[in-house]
Amino acid sequence: MQEQAPTLSMPEGTDLNAYATLLIERFSNPSLRHRTWQIAMDGSQKLPQRLLDPVRLHLQNGGSWRHLALGVAGWMRYTQGVDEQGNAIDVVDPMLAEFQKINAQYQGADRVKALLGLSGIFADDLPQNADFVGAVTAAYQQLCERGARECVAAL
Repeated sequence: MQEQAPTLSMPEGTDLNAYATLLIERFSNPSLRHRTWQIAMDGSQKLPQRLLDPVRLHLQNGGSWRHLALGVAGWMRYTQGVDEQGNAIDVVDPMLAEFQKINAQYQGADRVKALLGLSGIFADDLPQNADFVGAVTAAYQQLCERGARECVAAL
């Protein structure tokens, strides 16, 4: 939340910490009708404003964004359509065909580079930023080697 808070425009009087706690409780609720996988739907359309614009802000202002880098890497991992146990994941996204082509052709750092080449998502600036590319590539490789739970715990 510390990385996202400076990028948010909240209504006056909103307690951001309380709101974040409420969201975590909501997503932990097993009877939640709006499943968390639904939030991942159309990720190519959501990633720019939810993760990439905040990264840009932190790159300009010198803020920390390692959680955001892991989020971007996690999205890249998700586009493979397979979970950590090898089970199929239903990726619902208008760019699914592009993801499938990239994921079939590339692995590891080359896959990250190819996904970063999707200018409709990443524009031209972030793929040219060595800090961004390095952080996302490292996070992606860690996700593939260690798994999501371990990577999040290490933050």
